Amino acid sequence: MRIRDLILPEDRIFFTLFKEMAEKIAEASSTLNEITHELPEGTEKSHKVRQLEHHGDEITRKIFENLDESLITPLEPEEIARLAPVLDDVLDRLDWVTHQLCNYEIPETNDVLKEYSYLILLATTEISQAIEKLSTLKNPDEVKSNVEEISRLYNLSTELLSRAILELFKTKDLLMIIKLKDIYEGMAKVMEKCNDVGHALGDIAKAHA
Repeated sequence: MRIRDLILPEDRIFFTLFKEMAEKIAEASSTLNEITHELPEGTEKSHKVRQLEHHGDEITRKIFENLDESLITPLEPEEIARLAPVLDDVLDRLDWVTHQLCNYEIPETNDVLKEYSYLILLATTEISQAIEKLSTLKNPDEVKSNVEEISRLYNLSTELLSRAILELFKTKDLLMIIKLKDIYEGMAKVMEKCNDVGHALGDIAKAHA
């Protein structure tokens, strides 16, 4: 038995904090999805995502504070130090694209916005499930299915971006082309960060299998 398998109760704080971060991410992605379905109404909900992003920063700070103080950790210290910032990146990007969506005053929604936000919602759900599974440290291999699904959703999102940009340039409203292209690329960045989390979770699960 490895020493990190003898986890003291207080060292469970890392999984508690990771779960809290996953909850904030899921809540932010759900809010983004609501906004994309309610445009032009619903933009006032962007302040909720900003608050969640601030909470995420605080959670990340607590993770690193505890990492500095803990002698025994449920994961390798470098694994914790890798996972915390990539989770924070997802929340940062969710906040950024939400405010893009609202500040650009998009007059109405479209299928691309709704589809992209739904892919983000699905990816963040997979992240939450993977972290829940990882926290038991009993069957890390079960995380593999979530990681594979995150990767699949990411690939779908890259295909969506390509199609969306091609369709966008068929329109004649230059200003709207610029705004929507920026938003689509912002959503693509959220998915990229979700995929980064997937890679981190996959590597951690593999190391503990």
